[in-house]
Amino acid sequence: MLLFILVFHLLAYKCLSQKSNATETTIKSLEQKVVQAILDADTNTLKELWAPEFLVNTPRNNIAGDREAVFQNQRLGLINYSSFDRVIESIQIKKNVVITMGAETFISRTDIPDVKAGQPVKRRFTNIWMKKNGKWQQTGRHASIICS
Repeated sequence: MLLFILVFHLLAYKCLSQKSNATETTIKSLEQKVVQAILDADTNTLKELWAPEFLVNTPRNNIAGDREAVFQNQRLGLINYSSFDRVIESIQIKKNVVITMGAETFISRTDIPDVKAGQPVKRRFTNIWMKKNGKWQQTGRHASIICS
């Protein structure tokens, strides 16, 4: 009986681990799709990846109320990068919620508040993803510029 319980727990752990690894791979892929869509100013892809209620605490010390507010920042030229790199340092998976954290570096094509065009800017980020109706979407984000 003890052997049966031990085997059952090992199999259950292995199944959960495989599911967790698949989720991690999926989220890492989605994170890179967001990066590419931002570089390409591809709002159609971003509308698929960002939930309508997407909420952002921006590096400009304000909260963008939803994804449309972020798209407005894009139209204003506040999000217009010639390069953008995101490195995920930590992922936490809890059922239908995933939190990613790490570092980003971008180069803006234009001068924006506190940022000169062409100069690399380093940030820390936290992204929140939720699975709704079988689909992962980013629902929240916080990004802070690292002071020199």
